[in-house]
Amino acid sequence: MDIKFWLGYASEWLGAIAVTMIAGVSPLLKKVRQIEYRFPQREATFALSLFALIYLIAFQYFSNPALAFARKAAAVFAGGDLAEKMLLAVVCLVPFLLALLLRGQPFKSIGWGRENLKAGATLGILLALVTLFLRGKFTALLGGISGEQGSLLLVWLLYAAAEETIFRGYIQSRLVSLLGTTWGWLATAGLFVLWQLPGRLWVSPFADYWHLVAIAAIQGLLLGWVMRKGGHVLAPLLFRATAGWLLLV
Repeated sequence: MDIKFWLGYASEWLGAIAVTMIAGVSPLLKKVRQIEYRFPQREATFALSLFALIYLIAFQYFSNPALAFARKAAAVFAGGDLAEKMLLAVVCLVPFLLALLLRGQPFKSIGWGRENLKAGATLGILLALVTLFLRGKFTALLGGISGEQGSLLLVWLLYAAAEETIFRGYIQSRLVSLLGTTWGWLATAGLFVLWQLPGRLWVSPFADYWHLVAIAAIQGLLLGWVMRKGGHVLAPLLFRATAGWLLLV
């Protein structure tokens, strides 16, 4: 990877950190309410069990020939490999939603509470705008977007919505409740990195994708921190979807 590649990511990450820190002193974000659980160990066990389940699903999705039809079904969307990962993420979100509904838990326990909606949306929009500026895409988008670019944006929004709900909404809130803010945040970022391996592990040498793992590690930490500040999945969702989409337009 050349220096320009890493400088683009570095400027994006530093810009996101600066915006989040500045926004964090506003009265709106200071009112963000964090989720607490009466039985944190039980909640963390559910979160880790569901992660193990979707990890198994992911390995089968990428390696089992019987599931090739599912990967081909993703071809109706633009993006190729990205569309395949988006479809997997949406499918893997289903067990988390079922667990939520069957256990009678509110949507705020997966990061979609109304109390923090305004704070999360505001922070997410600010992060999207600063990413747009730092990536130098304002001029390119002034003339509008093509149909393919619009399809790619939809794929990124679905992809980010599914994964951020799983990791930052469901898993992080429960691990934080059990392990504390710092260790819960770090543990969730670690699981997010592991999530990048199915489809690559044992298929390609690590030298071919180490940079993707490194990027995922930093993104996992940053997105988890943004989630804590905004208190709503919309904050990391809008930031991640915008950042990923701008790399393709």
